[in-house]
Amino acid sequence: MPARRRVLTYGCCSEPYPDVTFTLLLRRRAAAYVCNLLLPCVLISLLAPLAFHLPADSGEKVSLGVTVLLALTVFQLLLAESMPPAESVPLIGKYYMATMTMVTFSTALTILIMNLHYCGPSARPVPAWARTLLLGRLARGLCVRERGEPCGQFRPPESPPSPQPPEEGAGPLAGPCHELRCLCHQEALLHHVATIANTFRSHQAAQRRHEDWKRLARVMDRFFLGIFFSMALVMSLLVLVQAL
Repeated sequence: MPARRRVLTYGCCSEPYPDVTFTLLLRRRAAAYVCNLLLPCVLISLLAPLAFHLPADSGEKVSLGVTVLLALTVFQLLLAESMPPAESVPLIGKYYMATMTMVTFSTALTILIMNLHYCGPSARPVPAWARTLLLGRLARGLCVRERGEPCGQFRPPESPPSPQPPEEGAGPLAGPCHELRCLCHQEALLHHVATIANTFRSHQAAQRRHEDWKRLARVMDRFFLGIFFSMALVMSLLVLVQAL
């Protein structure tokens, strides 16, 4: 406890008047707040970016973000009850508001990424700029590998064989034919085969578009996972250093 002694002489009196000034330094003990309010918030905030790591087919990506947001809201209410009212916002209050804002943005981005993941086969193809930047450079930088990627080389469809004329002595070609193995039925058979082949190729093209959108969603998940996890870790370290 620092103290300072002063001796003052006033004009009305010839005798000096000594006084001692004591300075009291009061500091709140932060250990209780760190253990009961700050560390749970830090652990919960580190769970929020993991929503980008969950598979989209699990159905728990948005649920994790909403659960984390509700948990932070409960801790915010406990903090408001335990802290004395003041004009300035304390450091732990700023940390709670920043963390809740980050969790809200991460949940909104998760919903948008899930919308990309569930683009059906009827969706339009991935744009050329997204295929070059996101599926090309960014995917290689983030080590996002393609699972079950089909062959990249397009093989042109083979043209159906043209009907061969019957050999001599096989019978007349004109008129209705009741023979099942006659060559006059080859044209109708080739038409049905071509229809089936076109349907199969269109189905494959639709599946490739669907896989491209799913891969784009995985790339965006990996990208935002790194960004939000870094933000949560940096904010938590800064607050813990200043609190301790």
